[in-house]
Amino acid sequence: MVKFIGKRLAYAVLTLFLITTATFFLVAGAPGDPIAAKVGQMPEQAQQIIREKYGLDQPVVKRYTTYMKNLLTTGDFGESIIYTGQSANDIIKNNTLVSAKIGLLGLLFQTTIAIVGESGCGKTVSSKGAVK
Repeated sequence: MVKFIGKRLAYAVLTLFLITTATFFLVAGAPGDPIAAKVGQMPEQAQQIIREKYGLDQPVVKRYTTYMKNLLTTGDFGESIIYTGQSANDIIKNNTLVSAKIGLLGLLFQTTIAIVGESGCGKTVSSKGAVK
């Protein structure tokens, strides 16, 4: 059982790593660099702090190294480029659907999860509710 859980956990970590890496390079390679555009709208002092913390003035490979180091050492996904002044970690924590969290646990343990009830009892509403 421990071997099975360890294997599932390793798959989950590898999958998260691949998704994080792919997302980073897709955003970094996007035309017009959305991160630089959003940072450019901030006050000069805030721009300097963000550029230093995340290495935005560095080449993409160096930025990726800095990003992964921050992610692995502090669990920091970085500042949100949409919601100024909020970290991506807080946005994920506050807005992840209950169903997504349960689904991820089901994938991790290779289990089928179901919500059962009479018609109209609130299964769909419950599965779409956000954890606040």
